[in-house]
Amino acid sequence: MKSRFFLMFFVLFLVVAFLTSGALAQEWPTRPINIIVFSAAGGSTDLSNRALAEAMKPYLGVDIVVQNMEGAMGGTATSYVWDAPHDGYLWFGLSEGFFGQCVLGIHPTTVEDWEFFWVGGTPGIISVRKDSPYQNFQELLDDIKERPGEITIATSIPGCIWHIQYLTFERYGGYDLEWIPYPGSRPSIVSAIAGEVDVVWTGLGEQAEFLKAGQLRPLAMYDTKSHEFAGVTVPPITDFVPELAEIMPLRQCVGFALPADTSPEILDKITGAFVEGMKEKPVLDFAENVYSELYGYYGKEAKDFARRSQSTFAWLLWEEGV
Repeated sequence: MKSRFFLMFFVLFLVVAFLTSGALAQEWPTRPINIIVFSAAGGSTDLSNRALAEAMKPYLGVDIVVQNMEGAMGGTATSYVWDAPHDGYLWFGLSEGFFGQCVLGIHPTTVEDWEFFWVGGTPGIISVRKDSPYQNFQELLDDIKERPGEITIATSIPGCIWHIQYLTFERYGGYDLEWIPYPGSRPSIVSAIAGEVDVVWTGLGEQAEFLKAGQLRPLAMYDTKSHEFAGVTVPPITDFVPELAEIMPLRQCVGFALPADTSPEILDKITGAFVEGMKEKPVLDFAENVYSELYGYYGKEAKDFARRSQSTFAWLLWEEGV
């Protein structure tokens, strides 16, 4: 008799909990939302989320507050969001740097555990200082062949998109350079301008002001098509290493994510606000200011993009012993 009573009570409890959660999801949001960005203020990840927060706020009807939480190569913010209630009030501001976390031992989650909303990204560009002897990318390649392991190249931290792009160039092209990581893209750019390294590989948005000022000379874009910038046509790297077309697109992406077990009703509301927010001026201004291509990926498209990217990131890092 007691067992039947407890069974009935348990079933009733589950029904009430289900109905209550559904009602709460329909009412959501009733208080401000926080976006925890895993990198410093001022970068593309931070700026994209601030633009989205402003653009999406009218469609959700509550404030969206952006907070930067650096540490552990992004792991501090990842853990903070993952360990909090998955109720839609805490979003994870991230970039493609997240894709290497699982293989680097930073956080155990993979892309299967999150739902992504990708705003866009700036293309990778390979440049040299203004007084460099390399006038074009072919001259650089010829010298690399002549002096393997002697030419120095700077990127940001291990596992960042620019490092991953460089690894594909090294692997698919069979080129050997001395890679020097820096704690960020700006320090790597400054090192190239100062002559500490021969080549720098970061994003167009990060090099833009230095390129316009003539402090850097662009040699190639990590792309299959050329780009026009500051009156210069920058050729695609696939003109020189055609094998790289096999692995593309492999590009920067910035945006936010939520745990995949967040209520579908809440995710639907966020998706609607995201779609509308991508058309708004704050997001369009962000793209123009940092020379970013807008993606607007969500749902299956965003997840598939993340799966492909994480596979490339994880295997390259694993095989390099990083």
